[in-house]
Amino acid sequence: MKTTMHIKIDQDIKNKSAKLASRLGLSLSTIVNASLRNFIKIETFSVSLGEEMTPYMESWLAEIEHDKKAGKNVNGPFDSIMALKAHLSK
Repeated sequence: MKTTMHIKIDQDIKNKSAKLASRLGLSLSTIVNASLRNFIKIETFSVSLGEEMTPYMESWLAEIEHDKKAGKNVNGPFDSIMALKAHLSK
């Protein structure tokens, strides 16, 4: 049985979330239902600003990019599994 729920949210939040849901091919109602089902299932609520890279991770990725451009510590692509296995057994 379906029911109607009236909630107050900021117009901007409604518009942005409806637009994103639409881009995913979903209705905002589907998103809210899925969120509430998940809330019931895991009995927890969390908020995140997303993952931020640490300075260590940034420097590590910069080192990888440097090596990649220099052709250092880069292997492959391999033409076959046998070629990969031969390389790994060196």
